[in-house]
Amino acid sequence: MDLAQLVSGMFGDVDPVVIMLLVAALPFGECRASILYGVMKGIDPFLVFFGSIFANIMVVPIIFFFLDRASFMKIVNFILGKRITKKIDKNRKKFEAYEELALFGFVAVPMVGTGAWTGALLAAVLGLDKKKSFLVIASGVVTAAVITYAFAYGANGVFGYLVG
Repeated sequence: MDLAQLVSGMFGDVDPVVIMLLVAALPFGECRASILYGVMKGIDPFLVFFGSIFANIMVVPIIFFFLDRASFMKIVNFILGKRITKKIDKNRKKFEAYEELALFGFVAVPMVGTGAWTGALLAAVLGLDKKKSFLVIASGVVTAAVITYAFAYGANGVFGYLVG
């Protein structure tokens, strides 16, 4: 059983494109996992790339909306704890000097925990401008998607060549 079959099994008879878009919008998958899922399910490459990016970017304003609520930020601070908050405050000046570049680099790296959700949380905790942060996060999502897309289709082609 591969990853695509596992994810599809969790959603039953739902269209794979809908599953791909949901994975792109969720915090643990984002466009990285949705691109890999789309490749494994054989979904149209154009739809995989642009659909994953669109679904991933469209959740950022929603995240900002909920992070603006004071009670939600209390929960975030409770989860992160005082230790992390102190570390953020200690390094705030370093981050603010390069805030857009640092936020872009953080979101653009296609690794677990460095996507749009975490980038939006980081921007809210640091009190960065939301419009500017949205553009930077969107750019980071596109960059991460390009890297993941190139890897997924490149690896798929290499393995297809070796096996076929």
